Amino acid sequence: MIHFGLEGYLPLLLYIGMWATFLASVVWRPSLGIYLMVLALPLQTGRYKLQDFPLGSQFIDILLLGTILGLLVKGQSIFPRSNLNRFLLLFAVFCYLSLWSGAYFIWAPLPLWISDPRFSAWKNYVEMFLFALIVASAIREKHQVKLLLLFMCLSVLLVNRGFFSTLSTRDLSHFSYQVRDAGPLGYAGVNGLAAFEAMFISFLLGIYAFSKKWSVKGGILLLIATCGYCLLFSFSRGGYLGFLVGLVTIGLLKTRWFLVAAAVLVLGWQTLLPVSVQERITMTTEDAAEGQQFDDSAQERLVLWEDAMNLFKRNPVTGTGFETYEFMGRVGGFRDTHNYYVKVLAETGIVGMFLYLLLLWKFFRSAATLYFSGDDEFWRAIGLGFIALLTSILVMNFFGDRWTYQQADGYLWVLLGCVIRGLMVTQQEQDTSEAVADGERLPPPEEAGLATV
Repeated sequence: MIHFGLEGYLPLLLYIGMWATFLASVVWRPSLGIYLMVLALPLQTGRYKLQDFPLGSQFIDILLLGTILGLLVKGQSIFPRSNLNRFLLLFAVFCYLSLWSGAYFIWAPLPLWISDPRFSAWKNYVEMFLFALIVASAIREKHQVKLLLLFMCLSVLLVNRGFFSTLSTRDLSHFSYQVRDAGPLGYAGVNGLAAFEAMFISFLLGIYAFSKKWSVKGGILLLIATCGYCLLFSFSRGGYLGFLVGLVTIGLLKTRWFLVAAAVLVLGWQTLLPVSVQERITMTTEDAAEGQQFDDSAQERLVLWEDAMNLFKRNPVTGTGFETYEFMGRVGGFRDTHNYYVKVLAETGIVGMFLYLLLLWKFFRSAATLYFSGDDEFWRAIGLGFIALLTSILVMNFFGDRWTYQQADGYLWVLLGCVIRGLMVTQQEQDTSEAVADGERLPPPEEAGLATV
């Protein structure tokens, strides 16, 4: 469409496609809404163009609703049988109660509707919980998971193409803050883009480690190369470290030569990386007459962390309330603590941090169970890739909020849904094998509850 000068019609066609997919999800296949949602999820700036249409700004919400209605119409449960269900509900309720607590703490409007920015932030955050559960319910077969991954790869290519188109006209020979750009991820920012690329590379490396076909391996490497370009020229030091940790994770758990690659990068980055990237890395500290000092960016982070920790010390149990620091105006014009763990402590206290760490533990345990206990290499690859993705984001959260932006880490929750589905399929196969070994008569799928898991 761009080639033939029809780009102006793209928003209208996408809007029509949204409603057509919504209806098709309700009356035909619920999975269709998930496919289009995944395709559009990171393309925040592209979805901005739908805001002039009625409900166009609710693109993701409408597709998710269509999938939910489609599952209900077909008599299928919208929640899979997972030990995460109740905990995610508990966590969502806790965050909402914390939202109310914060309204009284900073004298903000009561969080009753999406017109309130704090309520909207909470809604967008907990909606990602639904991504995982609805994906696990609607994407039921292995070939559907593969198709879902294909749509994700296509979307990542579109993100990378948009980023490249922007940066191709800029001078990248030396580092400058002016050359940085968030690409299609919009308000997630350039560091959000870097986190998105680092996480997806980490996941792809897990899939690559199990791939047998050279055509698949080649396709994955090409996609990783485009992601690597975007990660490099995002000039995000946290993103670089997140990628390195993901690479090491795959090396430790599966493919040892990945450790060699990580060692080569650590030891030879001053030779291998572009000059502009080297300049960005060495900016962490700069020589001064009185010794070593942190650069302005690192120094600002230290001030923000200290300020947020002072807030935590005054409100250690439940914090100041969910999504409050942004509206306090405590340190200049900064609206974030630039460390997600510090933000969780300041806003939700010890209770919130405990629940968050428990959530991460449950994620790791689910992925590890799928990887270490599964027999099917495809599901094991999903588990391994998700473990690498999680270790990557755990590190990047030390440098900012890389957890609550749908366009940056929505894929984490989508892939969590794939992990949940993989666990369900693996468990069912094990139960079937045990029943056959014991000579039991297997009930048909409908009686076994497979159609309404």
